[in-house]
Amino acid sequence: MADLGFDETQYFNALKQLLPPGPAWELEDTDLRMRCLFLCAQELARIDADILAAINESDPRTASKTLNDWFDEWGIPDDCLKLLGDIDIEQYRKVLLTKITTLGYTFSELVKYIGANFGFDDVSIGLRAPFRVNSRVDARIFNYRWQNWIITATGADTNMTRFRVDNRASIPLAQWGNELFECLIKSFAPAHKGIIFNYGENAK
Repeated sequence: MADLGFDETQYFNALKQLLPPGPAWELEDTDLRMRCLFLCAQELARIDADILAAINESDPRTASKTLNDWFDEWGIPDDCLKLLGDIDIEQYRKVLLTKITTLGYTFSELVKYIGANFGFDDVSIGLRAPFRVNSRVDARIFNYRWQNWIITATGADTNMTRFRVDNRASIPLAQWGNELFECLIKSFAPAHKGIIFNYGENAK
């Protein structure tokens, strides 16, 4: 592989070295026979470039011409990406790489890996027991929904949008989160578990 990447001039010089010795082949480059030899060199250079391109196309990180084939093979765009609508090709590639590199991961490992790829400093899984009549007096009052997994994501960017004075009355006082991140986590989660997302340094 280290010898790949020759251009037409290099191939032309190499082909000339393979010609039989003697004055009959001591020709100028403008001679018809040498021009035919140069055409062969051009074709060899083209094949060389195609081989290098094939190496790149075999890796989804560098693929371009076969990238759509990679997407089809791995079911992209999936339901998460379809929800987002207009996103660029690099976001598709990011989801593809996540799917490929996380084969065999546990759910806990997946959560941390996906969180790191989305720029969160830390992502952890917690569980909160619902408050019951036999709970301790100082226990926090969680309802039954908190029996689900709680994904806590901490980091500088939580995509927070605060309520503005010109917003409609039905708009929440604050909204935050990452829709693609949440959808990916939910897509990998076991079917019997729901997910609740917390964001921010103080999300405990």
